[in-house]
Amino acid sequence: MSSPYNNEKMKLFQAVNQFGFALSDITLFLDTHPLDQDALDYYHQMNHMYRKATAEYENKYGPLTQFAGEDCDVWNWAVQSWPWERGYC
Repeated sequence: MSSPYNNEKMKLFQAVNQFGFALSDITLFLDTHPLDQDALDYYHQMNHMYRKATAEYENKYGPLTQFAGEDCDVWNWAVQSWPWERGYC
């Protein structure tokens, strides 16, 4: 049985992955169509949504990558539980 906490966490993680995939896909397209304004607009939209979803996830559940660490005196990435140890990301 899943709790509302896990459902919210799962949906947010899924959004991060979907926006990340869209960004990867559109950057490949832009590599061969660098002047396509619609594609560039879509890239900016997906980049905004990805950053927003990632920031929300990390604020609520912790960093997704080692690059998301804050400037501090402790290396939090290694101190906290790993993403796969927190249940479904």
